Amino acid sequence: MENQSANRYKNKAPSRGGARPGAGRPKGSTAMITGMTLIQAIENQSRRPFEELLAEGYEKAIQENNNKLRLEYERMILAKVVSDRTTVETIQGEDAVGERQEAFNEALKALVDIGKKNAG
Repeated sequence: MENQSANRYKNKAPSRGGARPGAGRPKGSTAMITGMTLIQAIENQSRRPFEELLAEGYEKAIQENNNKLRLEYERMILAKVVSDRTTVETIQGEDAVGERQEAFNEALKALVDIGKKNAG
């Protein structure tokens, strides 16, 4: 009896989750939907820019006094604005400008040194 229970736990059952052979999206597959393809499909179907449709929906939520929908629009819009602003600040921050200027100066100095070696 003890042997049977010991053997029963020897072979582990497959665990949940984790990688399995053949699981997942095949390499090179292209049928993945992105945000940009979704927006393009909406624009193609409606024959209008997505931004225009978004503004109309927000305006309609305000006119109908639908505060829940209005709040959702505002969250979405603010998330986009903050995301764009963070990206711009990261790219164009004072530190980045200073680092670029320093890198440019070093590259210019290296070019001048190369020119001096070739001339001399």
